[in-house]
Amino acid sequence: MDRFTELQKQIDDLKAEVTGLKRELLLLSSEGARGVHSLEALLRQQGLPIIHHGDHSQIVFPPNMASGELMSFYRLMRRYSFRLFMRDLIQMPSGNDFNALTRYCSLRTVRAYMSSLAELGVVSTEGGGYRLPRAVPSFGPTLEWFVCEIFRREFLAPALFNVHLQNTRFGGDYDVISIIAGHPVYVEVKSSPPRGVEHQAVNAFLRRTGDLRPHVAILLVDTELRMADKLAPLLSEGLELEGKKGPRWAVLRLVDEIFHVRHSIYLMNSRKGVYSNLRTCFRDFLLWERKETGTQSPVLFSE
Repeated sequence: MDRFTELQKQIDDLKAEVTGLKRELLLLSSEGARGVHSLEALLRQQGLPIIHHGDHSQIVFPPNMASGELMSFYRLMRRYSFRLFMRDLIQMPSGNDFNALTRYCSLRTVRAYMSSLAELGVVSTEGGGYRLPRAVPSFGPTLEWFVCEIFRREFLAPALFNVHLQNTRFGGDYDVISIIAGHPVYVEVKSSPPRGVEHQAVNAFLRRTGDLRPHVAILLVDTELRMADKLAPLLSEGLELEGKKGPRWAVLRLVDEIFHVRHSIYLMNSRKGVYSNLRTCFRDFLLWERKETGTQSPVLFSE
């Protein structure tokens, strides 16, 4: 075999290898897409195609953050004190004194969080001061991203956040949608304390639930305060406005500050952890769904 023939063979072998790699990459891409498309397909089959989802423009971390850094930020977000700190940081995106951010945690903790965020490129710290380069209007979108990541990372479930749907009567704006054990799940995420959640927000949650007709709907308020004083009564009033009255639609305590309506609508705070409380809701739903119905019917507006 002369030199030219040998080089041509090597080129042909490389071409074949590249073609094989492209085929494998296409397969992996399609498999990865199916993890999202399973949810998109479900919504389209219900006549509710997605307009758009996953807008990162209002999230506090940069869009080009590497996967390892995203994991580090996600781990920080699992701490309630960090989420409280982030709310204050977003409201005061720059300053010369860390003491301004000590409303919910100690100065030592603030310094530790700032150091972690600086390493991740979320904040810049110079001369004893700080600056949040991505000034966002609220903590809400970042919290929606975090809850979506809980579904993806902890429950290994397809999930989307900041979802806008067509063909809905009440806005079509959904914070988080997922599928757990074959059951569509909708989570409305509130970053305000209970005093900041009014009846309009609860009513909107119920109306969006009526549009989507998920098997599980959860109103998640990121607080460690009580749900019984204000939000449970608001949920009861909202159900009455939707024509859901009587003992069958009572708002009942499941455990601690987690409440349920017919084991399919849940109201929860974040005491003991968002993931832990979500898991409690899903276990309860799956137990009662098997015991009482044995079907996958949407319980919320079934008769």
